[in-house]
Amino acid sequence: MTCKHAKFMQWFENPIVAECNYNNERYVAEARRICKIYEYVNNPNPTIQHFDSYASH
Repeated sequence: MTCKHAKFMQWFENPIVAECNYNNERYVAEARRICKIYEYVNNPNPTIQHFDSYASH
């Protein structure tokens, strides 16, 4: 939830997913992982796209 290279999405009440703008891979947004291109951004209220269907996403 703090990477400046991610867009955030959520389906129903599932965990928030971060999609990387560089490699288009998706990760659980609050999972601890090491990423070479991670850059911290202090955004207390990131934009999260909410979906009510799994179709075409």
